[in-house]
Amino acid sequence: MSPLHSASSRPRPALQAYVIEIGEDQVGLVSRRTDERDFTFIAASSAFRALDGQRFATPGAAENAARRLARPRRHGPLRLAS
Repeated sequence: MSPLHSASSRPRPALQAYVIEIGEDQVGLVSRRTDERDFTFIAASSAFRALDGQRFATPGAAENAARRLARPRRHGPLRLAS
């Protein structure tokens, strides 16, 4: 017996996926098919939802964006030294 194949079946493009971590936390992943140029970010935490769906040239670029988003922000007015 041979495997059944329909005339319309085509091989699917391979998928590349990488987990984005900050420290010990998995904050999301990026993926792309081999026929796509950019990686798409998929948030694993609501804290990184702002990046969800954004496209990046490399997994490293996505990690850098996640690190910038994770940095604590200063709140309140800036005080200048006198």
